[in-house]
Amino acid sequence: MSVKIPYCIICGRVGVDVGRIVGKDVALCLDCARLLSPKVQALVEATPTKRPAKAEKVTPEKFKEHVATSVEKRGSLNILDAAKRYGVSAEKAREIAKALAHEKGWQIEEAKKKLLLKKPA
Repeated sequence: MSVKIPYCIICGRVGVDVGRIVGKDVALCLDCARLLSPKVQALVEATPTKRPAKAEKVTPEKFKEHVATSVEKRGSLNILDAAKRYGVSAEKAREIAKALAHEKGWQIEEAKKKLLLKKPA
């Protein structure tokens, strides 16, 4: 049994084992670690730590208003994507789409994993 001595990947001196990265043993000596520390700290601070917050769940009435304004503005909207974004069930979103289509004379197109609500051309 032999003892494996870690050598710094930068300068080659005896160092501290950091672990395996992409299948290679990585070690750093204390001098190189001190030189890299401020740059690594700046990288950590610049990296976002949290994912962007999801939109809050809304009531079906608010969702209906949002869908109506979006379709008026854009001309069409994928109801199922919007429902997922705002925490509304797919069944409720389908009901809202049918109600809006009936009220405003819009068209509903169904495709795989899509339910488009459109203004008529």
